[in-house]
Amino acid sequence: MIFPITGSWKNDVIGFITIIYTWETYIKIRQYKKICNSKIPKQLENYVDEEKLEKTKAYQKDNYRFSFFTDFLDLVETILMFEFNLLPYFWDLAEKILIKFGYSSEYEILHSLIFLGIFKIVNDIINLPTDIYNTFVIEAKHGFNNTTWKLYIIDEIKSNLLLIAFGGPIISLFLKIIQITGDKFYFYVWIFMAVVQLLALIIYPNFIQPLFNKFTPLEEGELKKQIEDIAASVNYPLKKLFVVDNSKRSGHSNAYLFGMGKNKRIVLYDTLLKQVNNEEICSILGHELGHWFHSHTIKLLIASEVQAFILFYIFSCVINYTPLYESFGFNVQPILIGFLLFSFIFSPIDSLLDFIMNVVTRRLEAQADEFAARHLKRGETLITGLIKIHVENLSNLIVDPLYSAWNYSHPPLLERIEHITKINESIGKKTE
Repeated sequence: MIFPITGSWKNDVIGFITIIYTWETYIKIRQYKKICNSKIPKQLENYVDEEKLEKTKAYQKDNYRFSFFTDFLDLVETILMFEFNLLPYFWDLAEKILIKFGYSSEYEILHSLIFLGIFKIVNDIINLPTDIYNTFVIEAKHGFNNTTWKLYIIDEIKSNLLLIAFGGPIISLFLKIIQITGDKFYFYVWIFMAVVQLLALIIYPNFIQPLFNKFTPLEEGELKKQIEDIAASVNYPLKKLFVVDNSKRSGHSNAYLFGMGKNKRIVLYDTLLKQVNNEEICSILGHELGHWFHSHTIKLLIASEVQAFILFYIFSCVINYTPLYESFGFNVQPILIGFLLFSFIFSPIDSLLDFIMNVVTRRLEAQADEFAARHLKRGETLITGLIKIHVENLSNLIVDPLYSAWNYSHPPLLERIEHITKINESIGKKTE
């Protein structure tokens, strides 16, 4: 059994989240200074003028100043939650509600669901003002927010109903499996969650996302033929090609692939169609096809399953460790609370794993860029497409190396341009 460093798991967790907060604030300050002092990079001189640069800097500075506030607020909320033993208080409150409706505390799963409901309501109340400010002030100020108050409220209602419909049964089964499978529960829980994850890959894009957005088949024309041709050139089994109405909420753009087996689909944001030309759209999709060609999604899925197995196994080693519960003010040992507390003490390892995954995914992104540039010969239009998207979305054009290494799952724009340019040059030399 691993013992706390300070003699108290609670103090260890508070100490760690404070260290992480300090580190992330430090590198965020570095990035903020980078933005304030940034000038137009040489590679972007043909695409960015001083006016556009100032707009980008203003948007990024607003976002970072806001995140300084919200990060500090999150830290204070978490510390207060631990120091005032709010988790045990919410658990006891859930028990009172349970008893009021004629149930005893022996109904642990129902007790746990009520606890989660209380926790979510409190969390939503605390976070609602900052979410509204971000959506209706910052995003609106810089021309990205198209969400109406009516749509915002409807989205919140839909999200919560879906959480109840799917989250409740999943959590109930998760707890029930642990209750009935004994010391080896970690294996059965792992299998269950793997199945849930696979089902989510099918259910979310096909049934849940259409509840929020309208998916329209891309109209016949040159762009559709070009996309179908590029998909056929790499044997991608494209079945449907959609445009999604993202513009009703935001001005940001994207494109993605989804689908299982030979039932593959491509989705383009309607905002993307306004920001780049047809050749650049095909090049961006060439990058996405690179992920499919190299089986990146499957590889990342396997990595996440390995990580999940390790998580559940270690949890099985501490689930009955009484001092862990006592450290956070509990005199009972419910399964859900045990998993929640374990997630706190596992957070140092989790942060390290997140960093490692960022390193891995940046390499996969570079490989996908190389596929589009070398295999599909679309390096030049991929560069111009990426630049236009970054410029139109007012994304960071110059990034501090430490900030990028810790936070980014994609290489920064200038790194991608340099990488693709080298590939283009190597292709040119071979053809000479």
